[in-house]
Amino acid sequence: MAVTYQIDYLEFPSKDGLKTRRFFEEAFDWSFVSYGPTYHVIEAAGIDAGIDGDAGEAAGTPLPVVRTTDLEAAQRAVEFAGGVITRPAFDFPGGRRFHFREPGGCEMAVWISVP
Repeated sequence: MAVTYQIDYLEFPSKDGLKTRRFFEEAFDWSFVSYGPTYHVIEAAGIDAGIDGDAGEAAGTPLPVVRTTDLEAAQRAVEFAGGVITRPAFDFPGGRRFHFREPGGCEMAVWISVP
């Protein structure tokens, strides 16, 4: 089976996740599921997305996230193509992911679902 790669998530960094959440609620009428005090998953936005309100961990720009079927193969492919790993693979609720910077400077992540 071939490894697949699809952009399926966009993560918005925020210095104050609750303010960002309230803004999105009021401006766009989106609803949310909170995972702790600093992470909020956006529902009904047209793409799966979330708000990372942990100022110490949030990237400076929105984070495109690519879903894969093989995390280790994806990391090898990213590194082979010239990407630089900026955050080694880590677990989070529902999956595992790593972050990287592509040669043009965009920070991205790759994740795999873990039951």
